[in-house]
Amino acid sequence: MPEKKRVSPWLRGTLYVVAILVLPAFIIQTIRTDAIDPKQPRPTLQTFRFSSIVRTGAFYGRLHWRDSAIAKFQEAELFAEQMSDRRYESLQEARSQLAESYLSAGQTAEAEQTYARIVKSSMDAGDSLRLKNQFEKAVPMYRDAEKFAQKLTIAKGESLLSAQRSLAGCLLALKRNAELEPVYTRIIATLQDQADPYNLELGNYYQALAMVRSDLVDFAGAEEALLQAAEAYDSVAAHFSASYDSSGRDLQAKSQKDFITASLAICYFNEKKMNLALSAAEDAFQNLSRRAGPRGVPIGVYTVGLQAATAVNNHDQVQLWQKRLDELTSNHPRAAEESAIPGVAHVP
Repeated sequence: MPEKKRVSPWLRGTLYVVAILVLPAFIIQTIRTDAIDPKQPRPTLQTFRFSSIVRTGAFYGRLHWRDSAIAKFQEAELFAEQMSDRRYESLQEARSQLAESYLSAGQTAEAEQTYARIVKSSMDAGDSLRLKNQFEKAVPMYRDAEKFAQKLTIAKGESLLSAQRSLAGCLLALKRNAELEPVYTRIIATLQDQADPYNLELGNYYQALAMVRSDLVDFAGAEEALLQAAEAYDSVAAHFSASYDSSGRDLQAKSQKDFITASLAICYFNEKKMNLALSAAEDAFQNLSRRAGPRGVPIGVYTVGLQAATAVNNHDQVQLWQKRLDELTSNHPRAAEESAIPGVAHVP
């Protein structure tokens, strides 16, 4: 009877190390991820099966077995659609991996369709939550939609704008201004990339950006955004004034420009640029009162005019603005409550 060979002590030691250290860590990472990160949900049979399919697809991808990887990620997508646990996250992961596999295989049309499905599912999930006023939960969905819309080549601009607008709406409702400012900046960049240079929305979003910056006490940034809004409205007004426009965009642009001047007056005042504030307040008063009388002028313009005139010791202007303010409050006692300027912080 042949003598059994003794196992090498080094081999035995290696097996012990694997059994004691490596194997438990592998099991925890694949089966009980919540043991490492308490924020992770406890895996179920569904999520474990899904992870298994995805890992297999990723393994095939590393071996450059592209057709096999695509088949596995297609299987993962179909499986995720039937899941009750973590359905949204699983669908996003499966489709993202599938799209990348299509790109690796040179199948750009299939990748485009897959990215479009990701964007749609993100928007649908976000819209469902937003309609229930669950803005906090909707934010990540809209961020996903914006992220993957960047990868589209067909209808990219429309998809990107839709995601960015919805994300901005949620952040505005949550009053998360520090996060809202870069979203408005990205919306403006998306609008500028579009073929229509005479879009009223461009001025509107510059104005919204000014409001957020003012709330963040960035008055210099607010001034910059307001000047850009004024330029955008001037461009629209000049373009559509040349011929009849059934939607009246030239009139809308001119009206918005007048309110921008009023906002600039307050912004200059907050920046301690008193001469500019006084000049802008006068321009705003003349333009807005010409449209709707003194009552159509926001109360902030009167306040800025009076306080800026006082600051620069212009006694004639002090008397003029005091007279205007007295006439307004005597004829319309509630004018101060009804009148405000959108886009900037109120004058203290």
